[in-house]
Parts: sequence; C-alpha cells; structure tokens
Amino acid sequence: MKEKVDLDLVCDNWEAENTTKQMEIFKKVIDEYSKLCNVDFRKENEFAHNDYEVFDSLFQLTVAQPQFFEEFHEILSKYAFNDKTYLDYAIKKITKNASNVQAFVDGLIDVGLINNIYDMEDNSVNIESCLGKYNFFFANEYYSENKEIATYIQNADLNRNCHVNTLFLLKSLKKGEAVTAKCSIMFNDLYYHSYYRWDGMICDLNINCVMSEQDYSKIYNPQIISVVNIENLEEKQNRVKSNCKSTLEELLEIAVYEEILNK
Repeated sequence: MKEKVDLDLVCDNWEAENTTKQMEIFKKVIDEYSKLCNVDFRKENEFAHNDYEVFDSLFQLTVAQPQFFEEFHEILSKYAFNDKTYLDYAIKKITKNASNVQAFVDGLIDVGLINNIYDMEDNSVNIESCLGKYNFFFANEYYSENKEIATYIQNADLNRNCHVNTLFLLKSLKKGEAVTAKCSIMFNDLYYHSYYRWDGMICDLNINCVMSEQDYSKIYNPQIISVVNIENLEEKQNRVKSNCKSTLEELLEIAVYEEILNK
C-alpha cells in the first residue's frame, strides 16, 4: 500500500522555516533601533512574549508618534519592508474598530503615507494614499441581511481562522469560490491564507473586510494555490483523504496537497 502523504509535516516544516526567517529580521530591526536610541526595547516591552511582539509594538508606536517614524522606517527599508503593511494595519484597525485606530491613521497622514480616509454613503471606506486608492466594506454590514452569516460574524472567533471562515461562506452562499493562497506582507514573508471570492469581490472575514479582488491583490499579492467551489469540494476532500493523513483545516489540506502535486 502506498504510504500516505503527511500534510501536517509538510505544512509545519514550511511554516517553521518561514517563521525562522521572519524572526531573524525582527531581531535585527529591534537590535538596530535599540542601539540607535540607546534603549533596550525588549526590557521596555516586558510583557512581550517574543521579538515579533516587541517589533509590533515599535511599529505601531512609530506610526502613532511620527517623530520616531523616519529613523525606524529607514531600518525597515534595509530589509525590503513592504510599505503596504501600513495599509494592512490601517484596514484591520478600521474594520475591527481598534481602540488606537485614530492615532494610527492620524500618524499615517502626518508622515504622508495616507492622504485621506473617508466614509462613503454606501457604508464603504475609501483610502487615498501614496500607495494607491482603495475602497472596502465592513463584512458584518455587507452581509447584514443574511442572518446566518451575520450571526456567524457576531459569534465566531474570526481571527486566525481564515480557512474555517472561508469554507463557512462557501457552504452558506453555495456560490463563488474558496481561494487558498500564499499571501505576502511585512518583509514580503509568505503565509497560507484563505478568502472567499465572488463576482470580482473578496471577503476576508479575518479582517471583517470586503473589497475588490483588484485592490486585495495589490495589498496582499496572493499566489493562488487552490480554488474550491461548492461543486468540486467533496471531490477534492475525498482525494485528500485517500492520499494523505492530515489534521489541517479542510481548505488548507486541499491547498497543501495540490501544491505538492503541482511541484
């Protein structure tokens, strides 16, 4: 009998390698900025559990207090930092109504990355920036008339459950496509991510956001691995079960297996 492919091992090995590369960059950035400011930012962020959390704190601080922005951004630029990360943070803060959203947005305006952010009459938000113009909707408002989806958004733990969220939308709406891709942000590091696609629009419940596929692709640069629709879902699930062992979420295991087949 042919040995089944261990998808957990394949995914874990790739993510571990990718995470190691990211953490090395976070460490270098923190070390350089600490030396520049003569401050031990790890000690200053005593509740941070790792260098990513220290970095994240510095990143948000240097935007909200723009007098620190230029020197920190110069260090980021040395490591090929993707400036669209600022848009990603801004969108997440707006759609999730974060407590520090206004300070972060004001900071981006002060340093010239964003020209303007304003609400539209159709409950959408427009961002005009030096990185392009973007328009998006709040997912909870976009699907407010669909009781099943509205209840799911209200009650589910949406964060970090992109594969589960996307499969739910596909099964609920029974149309469109569940797309799994490797997306990039920050230092152009890649991560597996699933989102729902229908009629030129993307819904990413992780960030409570709906936007055009064109705008979404400009920010997250998805390298599409797998596309699942309601008609081929069962077939793809059965193929994985026949050839693989896995405890991964269903969309992720389909994508990892198809990625192996296409190498």
